Amino acid sequence: MLKWFLTGKQQSKITDPTMVRKMFRSARIQGVTAMILGYGMYYVMRMTLGVVKKPMIEAGFTPTELGQIGAAMLIAIAVGKCLNGFIADRCNIKKIVPIGLLGAAIVNFILGFSSQYWIFLALWFVNGWFQSMGSAPCIVSLAQWYSKSQLATYYGVFSIAHYIGEGATYFGTAMLVVAFGWHAAFFVPGIACIVLAFIMYRYMYDRPEAYGLPSANEFEGEVLQEKKEKEKTTRDAQLEVIKNPYVWLIALSATCLGIARYSMSSWGVIFLQEYKAYSLVTAGSIMALSPLMGGVGSFFSGIISDKIFKANHALTTIVFGCMMLVGIIGFCYTPAGSPWIDMLWISVFGFGLGVILCFVGGMLAVDLCSRKATGAAMGTIGLLSYGGAAAQDLINGLLMDAAKTVVDGQVIYHFENIMLFWIGAVALMTILIVPTLWAKKVKHNESSNNKNLDEKLQKETQA
Repeated sequence: MLKWFLTGKQQSKITDPTMVRKMFRSARIQGVTAMILGYGMYYVMRMTLGVVKKPMIEAGFTPTELGQIGAAMLIAIAVGKCLNGFIADRCNIKKIVPIGLLGAAIVNFILGFSSQYWIFLALWFVNGWFQSMGSAPCIVSLAQWYSKSQLATYYGVFSIAHYIGEGATYFGTAMLVVAFGWHAAFFVPGIACIVLAFIMYRYMYDRPEAYGLPSANEFEGEVLQEKKEKEKTTRDAQLEVIKNPYVWLIALSATCLGIARYSMSSWGVIFLQEYKAYSLVTAGSIMALSPLMGGVGSFFSGIISDKIFKANHALTTIVFGCMMLVGIIGFCYTPAGSPWIDMLWISVFGFGLGVILCFVGGMLAVDLCSRKATGAAMGTIGLLSYGGAAAQDLINGLLMDAAKTVVDGQVIYHFENIMLFWIGAVALMTILIVPTLWAKKVKHNESSNNKNLDEKLQKETQA
């Protein structure tokens, strides 16, 4: 059964260049579109808990219990993403990603009929394992279908999936809760995603060589890059990832990113409800701007980095890390009753997050590694990133319970320590990227030399 997941055997190469171009174009458009829509719905399957916290507390759950439930899923994602990243380098991505969405959808559908803490804890953990089958395999697929020089741009395009899913959750899920109750927020999207999983399977693709096509580097004429890729086995390339100190430094930064990102997505709505007294729909609408602007930031991240910062992805990350810091400080300390100002700050935070997520979330590490180890690089980053995400759910839940007071029979939550926790995570994330400026400079110089050698080899071949 496990062999069914392996990538297909390399087929005899198609010699008709017109057919090759046509197949590449079709596979790229269909594959990327399917991954954007499908992985966006992955987020709907994981973000629901962040919207329905208040009604679940009113139904009898405590903040600490909700923190434990959220952490269970994120722990499963952290471990699963690492394992699935290493596995994905050898597997047929067309089979992995849709199965992950199908499993997550079934779990959400079942939870739509439960109100028990232990059932939520166990099944949300299972949901996390299915969730771990999405991101790293998708990036492996991108690395298979796009050359090294194109990857940053299309990684940014693909990354809008996060924000499509988050935006749909903040707005659509809030409307479902208001209209039909919090259980509907689980089982209604679950039904939709069961159908979408089969559609995703139909339009995704295995690696190009399994269809008789050249590799992406060869197709784009990046001769030297392709030669370097062939010199390494998948095992050797993955070992290089583990031994690279800069990868681990980026992974530590990703831990802080996971804390900041999921603190806002999981606790931002209830923060606005409890600390600033907004309604669920208003709070959800404000938070929906974060993924909306994040999608814009992700889409333009590769262009911004390549054109403005001359492909210095580390410098890009530092600049937009400072933008995130300004946004989260403004969001936390804007006085209650100023929804338009809150919208401004969450938009600043979201745009910065959208840019950074492409780089700290994987591109910085992928840039330093062989294409054959793309999954390993993403898995390593994912392990620490979601480790931080899991930690924030536990910490935020405990901090919220610890800051609870009862005044005239009414429960009031204080967020002062929580806000400092959020701001500190963004600041540390940005600081940890600074040493990678040196690594990126070396890599940039190597890339320039490689490009010149590629052009030389092409001219010699033509001659």
